[in-house]
Amino acid sequence: MKLPILMYHYVRPNGMRMSERHHVLDLDLFDQQLDVMAKKYEFILGNDLLALDNDASALENKIWLTFDDGYRDCVDYVLPSFLEKGVIGTFYIPTEAIFERKLLDVNKIHILLSSRATPKEIVRIAGELYSELSLEADLEISFDELFARHGVANLWNDGETEFIKKLFQKLLPTEIRKKYLTNVFDQFSERSESSWVDEFYMTPDDVQTLIDNGMEVGSHGHSHEWLAEMTVDRQHDELTKSFAHLDSVVNDGKVRSMCCPFGSYNDDTLNILRSLDVRIGVLNRIETYAKFEPGAADLLELDRIDIMFFDKFINGEFD
Repeated sequence: MKLPILMYHYVRPNGMRMSERHHVLDLDLFDQQLDVMAKKYEFILGNDLLALDNDASALENKIWLTFDDGYRDCVDYVLPSFLEKGVIGTFYIPTEAIFERKLLDVNKIHILLSSRATPKEIVRIAGELYSELSLEADLEISFDELFARHGVANLWNDGETEFIKKLFQKLLPTEIRKKYLTNVFDQFSERSESSWVDEFYMTPDDVQTLIDNGMEVGSHGHSHEWLAEMTVDRQHDELTKSFAHLDSVVNDGKVRSMCCPFGSYNDDTLNILRSLDVRIGVLNRIETYAKFEPGAADLLELDRIDIMFFDKFINGEFD
């Protein structure tokens, strides 16, 4: 069987972007997409897949919409559009941000990249702080060497932007990386972290509102870190915390769904999820339908289609 699963992040009016470099899907375009999809598809949720039999026609003309990161966009803009049009979807939330009200590193990076400084200026300041914090001696690699290896442009980012994301997401040991990012972030943001938290993320009550309106909620990790970069024990702690928070608001057994942050996972991740009775998992390999065998013990490696490829998808240009 195969199923289109679409992956969304920020959905808001263009005028609500932090800057021109803040990549959002404009709300008007989102509404247009929903109208186009409604003419061709029936919307389903992840848990619906567990009830499938061996009839391949069960997924004919079905589509599953997913939303990552727990942004306020989900209740401010997405939910009203859904209710108006009779659409349902799944919302994957990083529980540290929602329930413990902490600003995630991934969003500190978004704020940096949306600041008045250019990516080149951010790299320059990061290089200066790298020296001030004596990181070259601690890590046995120079800042210039790191940039030469990882400052490589791709489909989404110029070289400096790609380097900033990698540097503060995964290249350095966790404790060093977090302290370093905080130092760089403080150079560009005069606001308190709590004010950013309230601007970025839903509250636990908002999560309950989604559920009360027939939506599905799943885990996007606890702290939105690269799971494959963690030890087994740390992965277990990360995932156990996340599902404990979800269980505190949903007690119907329908939060056993996982979206791996950055699409990062390994065999340890899958084994831990199985031990937690998680049976549905989505990835982000961006340009392919999810393919799976009905009746499988679990469906933990389902591919999704990045919404940036919506036109190619809706026009049938890949499968």
